[in-house]
Amino acid sequence: MDTSLLITRSPPGIPLRLIAGAGLVAATAPAAGWGTEGTTAALITSLVAISIGVTLAIVVAWLVPRPRLAWLGALLVASGSLLVAVTPRGVITLAIAALAGAGAGLATPRPRPLVDPVGVAGLAAAAGVGALLLAVAGAAMALWWVVVVVVVAAVTNIVGNGEHRRPAARRRTTLGLGVASATWAVMLMFWVAANTPTVNWFGGTTSHGPRSGAQVAITFDDGPDDPFTLEIRDILDAHGVKGTFFTVGKALDTRPDITRALYDDGHLVANHSYHHDYWRWLDPRYPELGRTQDAFERALGVCPGFFRPPHGQRTPFMSWLVHRRDMAMVTWDVSAADWVSHDGAQVAADVLARTKPGSIILLHDGIDGTVHADRSVLLTALPLILDGLRERGLEPVRLDELLGKPGYVPC
Repeated sequence: MDTSLLITRSPPGIPLRLIAGAGLVAATAPAAGWGTEGTTAALITSLVAISIGVTLAIVVAWLVPRPRLAWLGALLVASGSLLVAVTPRGVITLAIAALAGAGAGLATPRPRPLVDPVGVAGLAAAAGVGALLLAVAGAAMALWWVVVVVVVAAVTNIVGNGEHRRPAARRRTTLGLGVASATWAVMLMFWVAANTPTVNWFGGTTSHGPRSGAQVAITFDDGPDDPFTLEIRDILDAHGVKGTFFTVGKALDTRPDITRALYDDGHLVANHSYHHDYWRWLDPRYPELGRTQDAFERALGVCPGFFRPPHGQRTPFMSWLVHRRDMAMVTWDVSAADWVSHDGAQVAADVLARTKPGSIILLHDGIDGTVHADRSVLLTALPLILDGLRERGLEPVRLDELLGKPGYVPC
């Protein structure tokens, strides 16, 4: 291979393209501020995400110095902005940062010396506008601005830098990076659609009720549990509230008396799969749904109208099967990770901080349908939540009342 071709086409100094790529990814800092937590873990996650994005932008910019995949770079950054907007901050943020970094490296213009005054001025102006939008209009507008900037950069790259002959090895590198980046984007999109409770890309999923009223729904997963499910029921009854209990089929078969007591007391019971595991959701046939409906019909003589997938994980096939049974698939928009906490006061504070009109609150009266899990944390948290909602003028109701859909369907 004639390495002189690679050497002569790389200008001396630090290429503006590398700085621009790093700047565009750093401009996705709204990803760091997405969410309400001001914790040390969130700060670390944000810094690591930006570092990953900037590093990949620089590396990809060096490896792909021509504009052949600039259009793909713009799509990758746009995809990253969308994913940031709909996902909570965490490990997924790091994966999204990698995607945006690769996209920024592909989209930014052909290398020029850092002294290029037009490029430097444009980059500075774009960063300034982005910072202003973040401060004044919020993260959503700043993310839109990032997309606009990277699209302009990609168009400039394509129009201003025609295709040139390059060594075959470099063409293979470019193609490989393009295929790998596009594959990563598709995988991330599918993962987010399948695992994010507030995303409805597969259709048929409800995560909250009307925002214009003052009603919310308190829902409980993974029961029934002995003795905590009925103790939770007693707390609800003492506050004049009816809840919704998403019941695991195997636990229902083990202790039908507990679920029968909830149903007879006027609480809504719903379908939460039969085994509540981490892999059966991938089965396109998803027999878990029908098996749990059969368990309800045996125990109570009714079939629930609501279904919640275990861990919120779902596929388009699952959505179709739920719709086919005239059921509604419901996730949530408020969770305080009560299944891993022992601090009831903190659980209550986290729930109340996130709840707004129409919210569907996720709590757990059991753990994975084991029947004898320790859920004492809710005995402290639930009264505080109910009192706090009342103080805010919010009324907890059953899910069927909040959403205006039938709680039970024909078996």
